[in-house]
Amino acid sequence: MKFYVKLFIIAFVGFMVLFGSILFALDLIYSSSQSDVNHVVEATTEPDNSVDPIEDPVDFEDDRTELRKIAESSDTRINIIAFGLNEMLADTMMLFSYDTDSNKLDIMSIPRDTYNVIEGYNATDQKKLNAVYGLASIGGVNGMKTILSEFLDIPIHYYLKVEFSAVEAVVNTLGGYEVTVPFDMDYDDYYDKPPLHIHFKKGYQVLNGADTVKFLRFRKNNSGTISEGDVHRIPRQQHFVNTMMQKAISSKLPSVINTIIGGKYVATDMTLEEALTLAIKAASLESEDIEFYTLEGEAKWINNVSYWIHDPAALEKTLYSYYGFEIEDKTELVEETTETTTVKP
Repeated sequence: MKFYVKLFIIAFVGFMVLFGSILFALDLIYSSSQSDVNHVVEATTEPDNSVDPIEDPVDFEDDRTELRKIAESSDTRINIIAFGLNEMLADTMMLFSYDTDSNKLDIMSIPRDTYNVIEGYNATDQKKLNAVYGLASIGGVNGMKTILSEFLDIPIHYYLKVEFSAVEAVVNTLGGYEVTVPFDMDYDDYYDKPPLHIHFKKGYQVLNGADTVKFLRFRKNNSGTISEGDVHRIPRQQHFVNTMMQKAISSKLPSVINTIIGGKYVATDMTLEEALTLAIKAASLESEDIEFYTLEGEAKWINNVSYWIHDPAALEKTLYSYYGFEIEDKTELVEETTETTTVKP
C-alpha cells in the first residue's frame, strides 16, 4: 500500500516538476555575467531552517486587506510557490494557484528581476525577488514563502524547489520537445562552465533534453541583433510547460514518475497526506482547466540596474479573479456566480 501512496505523491510532484523545472534553466546563462549577483548576502548553510514568522498576538487590530481576508478564508484554493536555484538565487518563480473545488489551475510567472524592497537589505541586487532565498536570516524556503506571500498579498501554503537537471531528464523521458523555433538562435559563451553553445535554425524542431535546456536559456544572439529580457521569454517558457504537461499526462506518465523517483529532483514541504489529496484531484486536469498569467509591469533602469516594476492594481485584479471576484471600481467587488451577482463593499 505504501508503494501506491508514494506513486500518487510522485505523480502530483511530477506534474509540478514539468511546470517548475524550467525555472532554474532560464537564467543560468547570465548569472555569471551580472556583477550584482556576486553581492548577494550569503545565506546560512541550511536555508530551510530560517526563522519562522512571529505570530500575531491574540488581541490585535485586523489591518489585512480585503484580498488577504478573502484568500485566507478560502478553504478550496491552494497556493504553491515553485522556483529553481542558481547558487543562492531563485531564478524566475511561478505561483501555482489550484482550486480543488473547480479543479482549475492558475499559473503566474514572476520575473526574476521584480523590484521588491525589504527593510535592512538595501544592496541593489537584494531589491530583486530572486535574491530572497539567499538573504541571511530571513531567506531559504521559509523566506520565499513569507516574502512572496507579503508581495502577492495571499497565503502561500507550500513551496516547490526544483533541480535544474529535471528539465533534461523529463524531456528525454517524454521523447523530446516539439517546437517551432521563432528565429535563428546563435549564441556562444566560452566562460560558462561548461562552455555554452546555442545554435538552432528557425523552424520546426524536435529537441532532446540538452537542446531544450539551451532553447529555454537563450536570450541574445552573438551579433547583437536579438536581445531578450526575462519577460520576453515567458511565452516561450509557458508554451514549454503546456506542451510537456500534455505529453506527461498521456500514456507516458508512469515513465515520468519513474524518472522523478530516481532523480530526486524536487523538494517540497507538503506532507504525504496533503500531497496525496492534491495528486488525486489534479489527476483529472485538462488543458482548458489551466490558465497562464504573467506579473504585469514594465522594465526600468534604477541606478544602472534593470528591474521589473510590477503593476500593483493589475496584480490585485488578477488575484481577486482567482477567488471569484471582479474589481469594478476602487470601492466595490463583484462576486460572480452562475445565477446571481452579489455586490460587496
